[in-house]
Amino acid sequence: MTSRLYTMALLAFATLTANAQNTPESQMEKLDRGVVAVKVASGSGNFVSWRLLGTDDEATTTFDLMRNQTVIARNIYATNYTDKQGSNSSTYRVVTKVNGEPVDTSLAVKAWGAAYKTIQLSQPAAGKTKAYSATIDKVEYNYPDGQDYTYSPNDMSVGDVDGDGEYELFVKWDPSNSKDNSQDGVTGNVFIDCYKQDGTMLWRIDLGKNIRAGAHYTQFQVYDYDGDGKAELMCKTGPGSKDGNGDYVSEAATDNDIKSVTNNGSDLVTSRGRITSGQEWLTVFNGMTGKAIHTIFYNPNRNMQYGGAANGSVNWGTNGKNDTGSYGNRGERYLATTAYLGGPDQNPSAVFCRGYYTYAFIWAVDFYDQQLHQRWLSSHKTDSGYEVTTFDATGKGSTSSYSAKSATSGSGSKTMFGNGNHNLSTADVDGDGCDEILWGSAALDHNGKLLYATGFGHGDAIHLADHCPDRPGLELFQVHEEKGTYAWDLHDAATGAIIHKGGPEGVDNGRGLAGQFDATVRGSLFWSSSDGSARSAVTGDVVSESHGTTNFRIFWDGDLQEELLDGNKVDKWKSGTGGTSRLATLSGSTCNSTKNTPNLQADILGDWREEVILHNGSDKLYIYSSNIETGYRMPTLMHDHVYRMGITWQNSAYNQPPHLGYYLPDAMTPGFRTQEDTLANAFMNEQFEFTCHLRFIKKCVFKSITDPQGNETKYFPPTEFDYPIFDDVSKTVLISGTPTMEGDYTMSFTITDFNNNESVITLTIHVNNRSTGIEEINSEMMANSQQTIYDAAGRMMTQQTLKNLPKGLYIIKNGNKSKKVMVE
Repeated sequence: MTSRLYTMALLAFATLTANAQNTPESQMEKLDRGVVAVKVASGSGNFVSWRLLGTDDEATTTFDLMRNQTVIARNIYATNYTDKQGSNSSTYRVVTKVNGEPVDTSLAVKAWGAAYKTIQLSQPAAGKTKAYSATIDKVEYNYPDGQDYTYSPNDMSVGDVDGDGEYELFVKWDPSNSKDNSQDGVTGNVFIDCYKQDGTMLWRIDLGKNIRAGAHYTQFQVYDYDGDGKAELMCKTGPGSKDGNGDYVSEAATDNDIKSVTNNGSDLVTSRGRITSGQEWLTVFNGMTGKAIHTIFYNPNRNMQYGGAANGSVNWGTNGKNDTGSYGNRGERYLATTAYLGGPDQNPSAVFCRGYYTYAFIWAVDFYDQQLHQRWLSSHKTDSGYEVTTFDATGKGSTSSYSAKSATSGSGSKTMFGNGNHNLSTADVDGDGCDEILWGSAALDHNGKLLYATGFGHGDAIHLADHCPDRPGLELFQVHEEKGTYAWDLHDAATGAIIHKGGPEGVDNGRGLAGQFDATVRGSLFWSSSDGSARSAVTGDVVSESHGTTNFRIFWDGDLQEELLDGNKVDKWKSGTGGTSRLATLSGSTCNSTKNTPNLQADILGDWREEVILHNGSDKLYIYSSNIETGYRMPTLMHDHVYRMGITWQNSAYNQPPHLGYYLPDAMTPGFRTQEDTLANAFMNEQFEFTCHLRFIKKCVFKSITDPQGNETKYFPPTEFDYPIFDDVSKTVLISGTPTMEGDYTMSFTITDFNNNESVITLTIHVNNRSTGIEEINSEMMANSQQTIYDAAGRMMTQQTLKNLPKGLYIIKNGNKSKKVMVE
């Protein structure tokens, strides 16, 4: 029986995970079930998994699994299933059920037949640069006939470009002669492709010769910016950039200074391989077609101004360093992310950033009415003050100046100036509903104003998560490159307050990692290259004298802890003892040289474990998905806002892994699914059945029952009750019997979670004598709004009438009169 009260109770409980995520439904993309079938780790069969959505009601949602046209498992609570009879030719569908009734059936998907899926790409043709001489890492190179180069798949992102609930794959192609900003040398063009997951290529964008190739240049953003349910692409462009239709992106401009540009065929690359002149643009592309929708000037240009064909003349260096346009290093360092700056009820903004070693500019752009609109530009040219230019609907800007705040570390830059990283993060860290930009050693509020600065300066890596679960809000772990007093710190993401700091003095601490790796340690562990110890984020204490790899964290094996991903290797941290063991070695190549990062790590398929995408060095992608069973089910990570924004910025500069915005072990508390499962109502000497629903339970064993007179029977029920039946698939316990006493029976169970931790839960069976004061419900009783209704446990019901109450015993009070009624 479905009723209003029952539904309300379940919804209130079902928001447990959503509240932990703190993600409004408006920020959850409309996704399909993402069904995937992977070859089992050993033996024959297929491992099938699918998504639980953040919009699903946890307590009422179960699944049936179909192989070909036959249902092979019913009422599955988990979001994965091992089909031992499955073959390479098997196809699978998932039927979603609510309260046992089918509400949706997924499209059929074919088994991969392997541990990974191969996607054939269209590799760009090899090329040859123009003749040049260059100094790279202090070595002179001379190419009088030009330099040959080839392409390999590089950084990726995902977005649903056609609104069908399946992510498309965006691939940036990296020429073999791509360069770090500190290096001279001509590079090949940068291309960005879009593919369906079946390998169908939708389009290719050619950014042209006037966009240099390298990890710090093209940070591309993929998301649905105008709220039409279909993703767009935004990135920096320039003269010669062509869209997916082969048209110059300048043709999509409404500014005549761009639209009338005459140098689309010009080569602005200097003899050193730099691009130090010409116009600089931002273009938004249609995600389905690759067509340029609108192009505007990039803000600011290389001379820290807006618009025009600027020849680099500003020195982006400080302390005597010469970093003018002819060098083009610090002024050509870019970052990008997506952020809900106006809150969850407004469309998101794309945020593009220029500079972080010294000068720092953070620029927010909106897309609506088929045009790009500047939101604000936050300009940090000194360590003592900054400016924010806010734009109105007509594009007119108004600039305000602000004084800096004191650095929370006690010294260093007090603005975003010099406090940036090679990466950034996005989250609502101050709880106002709007996202902030986490810069490394500083943070920007949603309105472009400075939130705080720690003053610890530039760093190579940050990790934003709920590292200290008993501390309000999120925390940020950062490693420092500045060779200062401390090599790392952990600070409050909302205030910048330093929680822990340490590591050796005077080192360039290049790598670091933080995550929930140890089941015996509450909160995260963190470590870094220059500090040989693993420390607790909660206490700051050393928990192990050794640490794991310092690259990516990943959910892979199905428990509530994170694993370590370094290149193509997945390692497991040994809880309680330290050290690691190898879980998996994946075939394929990584990206970005010594950074050894995947093309992409994201939860794009199947259950809540993450996929890893690697490449073969030329024209193929390998998508890996976990084939390890887990009974834990949780909404797709892509419906956690902090994690989803992490996928947008993952391709920026020195790629970092995404993190959840909540502490997973706390969200996965085992036990009853709803409060309704804790109480059963029955009558003396009458047969009854009650189904109790459990969550995140591997095993449930009856322990004891205490009757209304206080007599306890252990390990087997008294004769009036049958032995409870635990269903491992649906995670339910069937309780039946014929109670002989009036009053409360208390039944205890020992439950085992998927980490093999045991605990005890209790269920109360409330037994009444039907012959004492129980009446049939009539229409007058159901409609009387003056009465107050209580359940059998004495809890007042929120309903004003009996209509739509679930089955059970109730007490109605009207003034000084009361009566018992039974709803059947």
